[in-house]
Amino acid sequence: MKTLIEVKIFGETFTVTSEDESKYVQELATFVDQRMRRFDQQTKTSPLAPLRVAIMAALSIADEYLKARKQNTEDTEKLERITAKLLSRLEQSQQLDRDKKLEMPDAATSRFSQLRVTQE
Repeated sequence: MKTLIEVKIFGETFTVTSEDESKYVQELATFVDQRMRRFDQQTKTSPLAPLRVAIMAALSIADEYLKARKQNTEDTEKLERITAKLLSRLEQSQQLDRDKKLEMPDAATSRFSQLRVTQE
């Protein structure tokens, strides 16, 4: 259910409609507010217009997001390659076990046959 949540970002109050919990939306607003204030403080020569600060903060957040998404994709691909190798090795191991089991009865039978021959 969508609820109205009031947040404060860079000195301005906004009413946000969200299905997320109020606490989460407040966390988002705090994150954006802190990022905007960081950019505002970095420009000591002249204060930036709020729109310019918002754009710089948005670019910074987008950069972090896209780098994290790229890293996540790379990590997922690496994990898939490792998983494929492990599955292949597991299948090879299982095949070796099956082959050994197939060889064992033949060896036991041949030994048993030899024992029978010598016992006669």
